[in-house]
Amino acid sequence: MSSLLHALAYRIQEVGEELPIGQVASAADRLRSAHGLLAWVTQASATVAPTPSLTAAGEHLDHAAGAMLAAREALTGYLQSIGLPREAVPPPDRDWRAALAPAGPRRTRREQEPPKLGNFWAEAIDRLTDQTGDQTGARGGGALSSPELLHRCARAALAEDRGKLRRELIGAGPAVGLGLSAVGAAPLRYLAAELLGHPPQAEDLPEVRRAALPRVRPLLPAVDEVVVDELLARACHAPPPTVEAPVHPVDSAVTGAVLVAALLGATGRNADELAMVIKELAEKEKVGG
Repeated sequence: MSSLLHALAYRIQEVGEELPIGQVASAADRLRSAHGLLAWVTQASATVAPTPSLTAAGEHLDHAAGAMLAAREALTGYLQSIGLPREAVPPPDRDWRAALAPAGPRRTRREQEPPKLGNFWAEAIDRLTDQTGDQTGARGGGALSSPELLHRCARAALAEDRGKLRRELIGAGPAVGLGLSAVGAAPLRYLAAELLGHPPQAEDLPEVRRAALPRVRPLLPAVDEVVVDELLARACHAPPPTVEAPVHPVDSAVTGAVLVAALLGATGRNADELAMVIKELAEKEKVGG
């Protein structure tokens, strides 16, 4: 009888391990990242991106992963309820959100370590800000939208608080953070025009660069200046710099937000006035439309 119970325990353990919890959760994370990348790619497009559909799909994946986790815990509870000793019950999955690691040499179960899903967003923020530390962000306190994150970044940047800037970016996550590219381009161009006293042109690029770059470097010490040059070239309708590889979307999104803050400071505005800038921009576009 004991052998049958242990056979049942191992079979149920196999069933629990075969549930694709990690893969589904990883797919949800990647879908949210894709959502942000889509916002970045379509910032200059007139086509409306299917963001509501992507959001709903991510929520369904999260629910599916949660349901499978609950099923696995129910299997463990069942084994305990039929009287199996605790050591015979499969241990709870402590890393259910991990993605599968690339296949390598087969190891025993004792030798295996739970695979981890790299946090590309937080790692990129650490690289740009040249800082390290907790990469989880403020629990429950991160910006919920890209416009809100732009305001928070402007406040941190104008206060020259690199640590706070890093925390705000990491706390928001990739989907919200990558959307900075979409919401920051128009204010950047508007503030450049205010700095110059006229709509920016290609010949104005050096002057805008001189005003912005010294305010960017203390906050993003590791950013490549070509990223700054490309964003400011767009704002000034100038030819972009020649680069060997496309600018990474994280670099573009984060640097664009800091450039907005830099031009806010260069024009004598503070972080609270960013909302006024966006309102003025919207009214100007309404009149122009």
